[in-house]
Amino acid sequence: MEKDETESSGDSKVELSGRTYQFGHMETFIAGASIRIREFPELSATTDDFGDFRITVPDRALVTPYIETGGGTVTRRPRDGDPFDEESQWNEIDLQTFQTCGEDLANVNFQTPPDAEFEALKALLEVPSGEDGRPEQSVIVTTASARNVRGVDYETFWEKTPHGFAGATAVSDPPLPDPVYFNEFVIPDSSRTETSIDGGIIWPVVPAGTYRITTTSSDGRFASFLATCAPGRVVNANPPWGAYELLPGEEAFDASLPAR
Repeated sequence: MEKDETESSGDSKVELSGRTYQFGHMETFIAGASIRIREFPELSATTDDFGDFRITVPDRALVTPYIETGGGTVTRRPRDGDPFDEESQWNEIDLQTFQTCGEDLANVNFQTPPDAEFEALKALLEVPSGEDGRPEQSVIVTTASARNVRGVDYETFWEKTPHGFAGATAVSDPPLPDPVYFNEFVIPDSSRTETSIDGGIIWPVVPAGTYRITTTSSDGRFASFLATCAPGRVVNANPPWGAYELLPGEEAFDASLPAR
């Protein structure tokens, strides 16, 4: 696992770590992908054979991790049967914007769609795209996720799929039109007015800007988060971050602060 080695003399640092895998294919890890930080373009890391990465970033700073578009050999590791390799493409995805606050952040995962899923979702949601295939504006995606996928290893995270929380709704500040919710088959369904057990939530056309996303339910409380949007960006605040369920009595941190 390659780690970023950039240092700034006298500055305190924290580490982000996580795994990259294909959207809808949790058994498929993305090796050799480049992970970067929007606010600090000199920082980068490369994922290892299991899609894992570590990257050191400044403390007390806003940081927006993203994975660059790429392609190559990916390894599928099914629960039953032997691992096997295949050629695939993956697409650039941003995560939420974190504000580091003196602690390392773990499970900062990327779920990024291969080309077929990327194009299908754009078509289904009628996302206007440029000649490069990227959205003309931006997209925000998150998952209202259950608390049982927080603070666990990847295998446990996988075993608890689907990790969504049904019956939640989400809004943005500044306001955006109502989002589209994914149904239990992991398909955006404009007839839904709240999350299914999948937990997926998407705003398919978002102007540039920074948005606070707040999710609510009569049966649970959720963290809010920041999404930093610009033309061409797809922001996927995926589990176990994004709109994760708070523990009973847990303080609801400001959207600009990570969970502890």
